[in-house]
Amino acid sequence: MIPDSGVQGASFLYPLDLTMTFLSLAGSVLMLYFCLRMPSPRTLSVKLILTISIADFFYTIGNVLSNFERESTRTLCAVEAIMRQSSFILSIFFSTCTAIASYKASSPTKNFNQTKFFFTTVIIGPIICIFMSTFG
Repeated sequence: MIPDSGVQGASFLYPLDLTMTFLSLAGSVLMLYFCLRMPSPRTLSVKLILTISIADFFYTIGNVLSNFERESTRTLCAVEAIMRQSSFILSIFFSTCTAIASYKASSPTKNFNQTKFFFTTVIIGPIICIFMSTFG
């Protein structure tokens, strides 16, 4: 968020950022809702889109938490920083996984185990990304 940008004549940035944050939050919630309401079987692409929307949801929550920087404690700032950094890295990670899965789907001659790929991307990947953003 941009509570005090320090730039003269940039008073429109804070309301614009706040508006876009809540639009992003609404979009993430709608994506989560529609992905979870989808009947089974859910495909790999739907699962990857779901994970991207979860990462965006957490980034947006971290963005909303930055409005309370003046009243917050060190713990809240640390939680916000970890949420922002890990969700930012997770968003890049899952977007890359979606691109790889799309490439693999476009070349059906290659052997591609979707269950193993999903397990690696959804279980192992976030743990590594959160570890990197926390201790890196």
